[in-house]
Amino acid sequence: MADFEIGDVVKGKKFGPMEHDFSGVVEKVYNNSIMISIQDFDPSDKGGVNELNGRAVIRQKEAKMIKAVPREEKDDDEADEEKDDKKSTKSPKSTAKKKTSKKSSKKADK
Repeated sequence: MADFEIGDVVKGKKFGPMEHDFSGVVEKVYNNSIMISIQDFDPSDKGGVNELNGRAVIRQKEAKMIKAVPREEKDDDEADEEKDDKKSTKSPKSTAKKKTSKKSSKKADK
């Protein structure tokens, strides 16, 4: 399985409303899939592309890399630090109840 990054150009297999293979640019990378912006497709699939709003989520195993963006090499230590930073930025939800004060807007009948 190839490691995809945002900006890579990939080719996807036909599925759903698409009758032919297509290609596009990676917009988001998930654990086992990627979201691509469909750029190159068969003209007969124009309705399918419109139905998908010009985007498709496909499995990484089924995507074929056409052109990769330049990648920077990372040391294992840097990758571990990035993972630790992501974990530490998440704050646990507070279990303390917040105090709220409501002012009464009732008017006394005279």
